[in-house]
Amino acid sequence: MGIDDVLRYLGADPAALAPAPSGWARREASARLAPPPPPCAGCGWPARATTAADLPDYGLRGLDRCRDCFLATVGMTPAPVPATEEQVLADVRAAAFEAGVSLVILVDRAEGARRG
Repeated sequence: MGIDDVLRYLGADPAALAPAPSGWARREASARLAPPPPPCAGCGWPARATTAADLPDYGLRGLDRCRDCFLATVGMTPAPVPATEEQVLADVRAAAFEAGVSLVILVDRAEGARRG
């Protein structure tokens, strides 16, 4: 299952979803849900959860959902977990940079430790 299944379940038109900024992060999500929150893409109630979805033919769009619609569809999309060690480390570095945190990563492997 994927984002198409979520949109179909909610009855949401991808063209009606607001464009999301290319550097979507938690900061943008928090600002998007600040009062007054946008309406849920499914039922129109105030949204409590938001995410960015890269939709074919539409680009990156904000998908806002109320609590009930979020809970009804959360299992339909796979978690965006990085697949490789390098991707995980890149995400951790980016988060630390965004937070202004100094970071040293040590990775312990069979062949020895690597400093990241």
